Amino acid sequence: MDPYVSSSSDKPKKKKKKSKDPYGPPPVTEDPYGPPPTGTAGTESGGRSFASTTANFGKQKTSRGKKSKKAKQKPKPASSYSYEAVDTGPNPVLEASGWKELQDEHKAGGVLSGTIDGSGGVFEYAITGDESQIVTVAVPPGESCQGEPGSMMYLTSPVSMKVSCGADWFGRCCGGESCCVVNFNNHTGEVGYAALTTNQPLAKVVPVSLSSSEVGGTLIVQQGAYMASYGHVELSYDCDCNLVRCCCGGMGLVRQKITGSGTAFLGATGTIVEKVLAEGEVMLMDTNCILAYAESCTFDLKKTGGIVNWIGGGEGFFNSSLKGPGLVVAQSMNMCLLLESLAAEKMYRR
Repeated sequence: MDPYVSSSSDKPKKKKKKSKDPYGPPPVTEDPYGPPPTGTAGTESGGRSFASTTANFGKQKTSRGKKSKKAKQKPKPASSYSYEAVDTGPNPVLEASGWKELQDEHKAGGVLSGTIDGSGGVFEYAITGDESQIVTVAVPPGESCQGEPGSMMYLTSPVSMKVSCGADWFGRCCGGESCCVVNFNNHTGEVGYAALTTNQPLAKVVPVSLSSSEVGGTLIVQQGAYMASYGHVELSYDCDCNLVRCCCGGMGLVRQKITGSGTAFLGATGTIVEKVLAEGEVMLMDTNCILAYAESCTFDLKKTGGIVNWIGGGEGFFNSSLKGPGLVVAQSMNMCLLLESLAAEKMYRR
């Protein structure tokens, strides 16, 4: 072999060109923990602490062709959000049905207030609370209001308490009330205040003016619903001699009757709604939901339907029927159903 002739192995090797990365350089991610502290012990030559480097290792995984995941933003604390209550006005569906919620009338700032024309002038009251409500009565000088035993919560110094039976004790007993009535009198020259509440748990206070045209001076009430009154108010009873109505109507054989020209405060549970029935208007109601109605209304029963409705409808054999004219006050939960539910829950837990 000619020594001056180079072999293929002696030829200079060509440098291989590096192929460009089709995905481009990897993205640079920012450290979500901020710049590292300087001048502290245990740091690398670049100034980053070993603890920070170790903590970030594995969290900032990046691959070619994929964008790095940004650090999740922490939610703002609840205190930084602001809420604004919007008054939508009366419910159009409830308004169209003719019913109105009791708390929608004269309600401002959580207080249901009103005035009553008594024998001595204007009588003011305010009902506060959502459950187990309190009615605070402003008793003018020389005036008085009445309440059932145990209804007093507090009295100011001008108001004194006196218990009496009166001539209508028998009617009160038949109507589900005590034979005694408590009088809150003001014999001083300044206005006094009496705060009264019901003896029923979770009850609400329902004011009804007996002198209004919708009531006509007489109100038929569920037994034991009376709580307090002001002005000329008398308690008596009303018997329903119809055997089917007294057994299946929900009002019982003996119903409470309130007459007079003053204002009566009733105790009820659940949500309270009222409606003024027109002449000849008929309203079908659950037998447990009737709280009170004007004496001008006609109370009757109507069958719920056939055997399937009786067994699976949950309404029993009859529904209550009220025919106008007059005021009707309804409650979504009565005391008997509430006590039965509590007793059933207790037996179930045992």
